[in-house]
Amino acid sequence: MTANPVQRPDRQQSETATETEPESELEPVLQHQLKPGMTTESGEAIAPQSELIGIFYVENRRRKQNIKIMVKLCPDGIYLRRETAENDHINEQLIRIDDIVGSSYGKRLKKRARGGLNSCKSANHEPQEAADEEEEQQQQQQQREQQKSSKRRQPGQTQADNSAYLYIYAYLKKEKPLRRVQTLRILRFRTSDHYAENLNTARLWHHTIREHKQRAAGDRARDPGKKLLILLNPKSGSGKGREQFQKQVAPLLREAEAQYDLQITTHPHYAQEYVRSRKDLLERYAGIVVASGDGLFYEVLNGLMERMDWRRACRELSLGIIPCGSGNGLAKSIAHHCNEPYEPKPILHATLICMTGRATPMDVVRVELNHRDKHFVMYSFLSIGWGLIADIDIESERLRSIGAQRFTLWAIRRLITLRCYPGKLFYLPASTKHTEHAAEAAAEAETAIESAPESPVETVEPHTVATRAFSEFKDLPDESDVQLRAHESDSDQFADALSMDRSVYRQNGDSWHSAVSRRTAYYSVGGQSTRSNRSRLSVAQRIEAANAEFSQLVPASTMPGLQLPLPAADGWLSESGEFVMVHAAYTTHLASDCFFAPDSRLNDGLIYLVVIRAGVGRSQLLNFLLSMHNGTHLPVEEDPHIQVLPVRAFRIEPSGSNGILTIDGERVDYGPIQAEVFPGLINVMTTTGQ
Repeated sequence: MTANPVQRPDRQQSETATETEPESELEPVLQHQLKPGMTTESGEAIAPQSELIGIFYVENRRRKQNIKIMVKLCPDGIYLRRETAENDHINEQLIRIDDIVGSSYGKRLKKRARGGLNSCKSANHEPQEAADEEEEQQQQQQQREQQKSSKRRQPGQTQADNSAYLYIYAYLKKEKPLRRVQTLRILRFRTSDHYAENLNTARLWHHTIREHKQRAAGDRARDPGKKLLILLNPKSGSGKGREQFQKQVAPLLREAEAQYDLQITTHPHYAQEYVRSRKDLLERYAGIVVASGDGLFYEVLNGLMERMDWRRACRELSLGIIPCGSGNGLAKSIAHHCNEPYEPKPILHATLICMTGRATPMDVVRVELNHRDKHFVMYSFLSIGWGLIADIDIESERLRSIGAQRFTLWAIRRLITLRCYPGKLFYLPASTKHTEHAAEAAAEAETAIESAPESPVETVEPHTVATRAFSEFKDLPDESDVQLRAHESDSDQFADALSMDRSVYRQNGDSWHSAVSRRTAYYSVGGQSTRSNRSRLSVAQRIEAANAEFSQLVPASTMPGLQLPLPAADGWLSESGEFVMVHAAYTTHLASDCFFAPDSRLNDGLIYLVVIRAGVGRSQLLNFLLSMHNGTHLPVEEDPHIQVLPVRAFRIEPSGSNGILTIDGERVDYGPIQAEVFPGLINVMTTTGQ
């Protein structure tokens, strides 16, 4: 790292920086000035300020002089301003607050990086433009002697260095090519002879940086008082998940001062069960980070949707992913959405995205399938595959040890032995009156749910306590007719009795609208029970809020059940025949090198259905597969064999019993399947927060 913190564009100054870099050392030679208002009259540190200014110096041994740097910390970031004697030329660099990961302060670290900025010892005078050269050399010589003598000290003796150091960790975003440049800036504070006072100054700068970063995150910022839950699959990708975490993720978490709990998965579906059953998940954590491939994220998503408080969990917990797997489609899609680099260090770049503290709504697709008279409901975030790509994804598992190259090798094999699958495809185009009406109804329902807890209810009938917005969800009386007494005290407490059938695994359950659903749920109010003793108004508000939160175990489907026909009057289209592939995607990338749906957005409420029909030539199919890495595989003009359909929902009814169906790269039972999109159901960690 260069000793001069200001990056200079012209050629001559760049050469100067190159000369200075190998000789950079930390030497406290001049003076540091603090802006008024940073400390009280008694010298105690005060709350973080909106703006801090300090004068620092960096040594240039070759020229035997010190370069004066003015450092200003403000909501935009850190400005480093260098003034030169030649024609009063001024160079300035801004380290954006979004590019700063974090900072730390305290004693000098043993392993010190180059590029330090120094404050000086006296705090009672204005900063001087330059000092006498002899005095500078004497001070430098004295410090060198002190450093040499410190090496000869006996064990137990401390070094006489009262300086406090502030380490600022940043990853500057650069364009052309898009990349992040790791940068470290060190500020040394020696404005006092007492270490405690210098430490207070460094602490003030440190907390001000944190305050600016928290404000920059905006309304979608994570709760700083909660931890992150990191779920790590040690066998993800080529089996080096634990090593990758320790070497690439953990150091960045330390720089960001991120508080987290690390949970190592031990068997399949471990993450799903852990997220589903952890009772204090929302109280303890602000987000969940998956350090693995897309498969573990799929487990976490479905674990959240199996919780009783799934709606609150999706609203309050932001989800992030660090690509330690072999596919990594979601991580690449998020990087593409944020205009962030992915290669050549995908783990580093994804960790930086997770550390920004912002979140963006993302669509989730609700999937239903039948197999042997059993009905399943699950949730997808990436894709649903039937045919060619699903075959490649699943059948190449035997080559997992070679990493992402397994997809290429198996694609060649499957292209040689091409398969076709007979069946019937139904889809609901994106622009229909039915879909517009469904979207409006979903938005109204969401608004009703969010506003329900704050809406007072004047009168409540004892047998119809359920919220009016969900008529299919009904309360059952606890005993006989229950009368709410108006004379009960407002200071009393009420605890409602909640009874729900939790004996059936949630994935085997389904929504309230399904014809095969056997689940029931109700809230009851005990008549003379000591548990029910709040006032009439308070009871009504509590029940209204509880029903609004738990009125649905899962998002209600707007589609008919799988065994029911899809009416053409509602805009449904269908076609029968043989298909090489039907693949539905709702993110831009299926894998890090597969730019499958270029027009997709994280929360556009669309499913991009790519249909390849029988009769497609192998040369055309080869060109399709080879072009998926840059997104040019989709036909620009109308093609009889390859078509892209933006839809809101679809259904696949395979005719045979042999084939592969995948949801987010995970194989599921082969049979009829239908899916519909729920816009913005979860929040994923991004840098934009949009």
